[in-house]
Order: sequence, then C-alpha cells, then structure tokens
Amino acid sequence: MTSTFAERIDALRTLTGRGAKLSGSVVVDQRYSHFQHERLDLHHPRGGGPRFLSQPLMDHYHDYLDDYAKTVLTDGGQPAMKRSMEHLSDAVELTAPVEFTDLRRSGHPSVTLGGRTVYDRPPKQRRLTAEELRAKSRMRMHALQAAGLPWFFTRHGKVIRVPGKGERGRL
Repeated sequence: MTSTFAERIDALRTLTGRGAKLSGSVVVDQRYSHFQHERLDLHHPRGGGPRFLSQPLMDHYHDYLDDYAKTVLTDGGQPAMKRSMEHLSDAVELTAPVEFTDLRRSGHPSVTLGGRTVYDRPPKQRRLTAEELRAKSRMRMHALQAAGLPWFFTRHGKVIRVPGKGERGRL
C-alpha cells in the first residue's frame, strides 16, 4: 500500500459507514406471531414451538458475529449482516409452530445502515387478514374433527383442548 495511514483510515470509515449504526432485523408479521412466540404453555402437536425467533438467534449469534468480524474490514459488514438475517429468517421456517405454514413463511429480514435501509426482502407469506385467519381456523377445526383427532383453541387467553374420537373429555 502506498497510501498514508490517514488515507487508509478515511477509506475504512467510508467503507464502514463513518460510524453509522449497522443493524439487522427479522420481523415475523402475523396477527398471532407474538402470542405463539411468547406462550411456552401452548401445545404444538404438528411441530415447531415457542421462541421460534429468539432461540435460533441465541443458538447462532456467535456465527453471525464471527462472519461480521471476518468481513467488516473488506466490505463494511453489510453482506454479513444480510446473510445473518436471511439465516435467521430461514430458521423461523424450521422452528415456528406448524399449522398452515403461514407463520413459518412470514420472516421478513432487513438491514439498515445509519437509519437507511440497505436490504429488505419481503416475507414469503404476507400478513393474513382477520377474516382469512378465521376461515383457515374453521377449515382446520373441521378437518381435525372429521379425522377424529383432538384440536386446540384459545378462549380468554386459556388453551382449550377438544378431545378426539374415543377420548374422554369435554369442552
């Protein structure tokens, strides 16, 4: 390198955004996502479970930071942040509760630098309307009843289990 130290520091500042904050996020935007994420007492017989966003983050944050540290001086870290947020969004597809895959496919990764969006991929599944959710819920309930399987719903924040054929129980 033939440039001076000051020139190299200035190039590094330009590359990394001159002190601008680089941040990434994944939003899971369905009407019921917060409820499903926080309620540890919910039963998920078809797979997935609570903490479907925070648990993968805790499991992989070292990998995300390592990737960023290895690349920040060559590309400013934005590609590493994008990879990390995409990975976290993909993890939601594996860990969120299964019902109709709406929740699993709702990860919306984005990256900002100094408050300016530098990456924004829309979710694979758009946010469902309240009517669409009611219709899917009714369809699922009827399918489970026809198959003689138990099903669950919430009333006033309490989980209600409706027994399947041949099971004892009541509403």
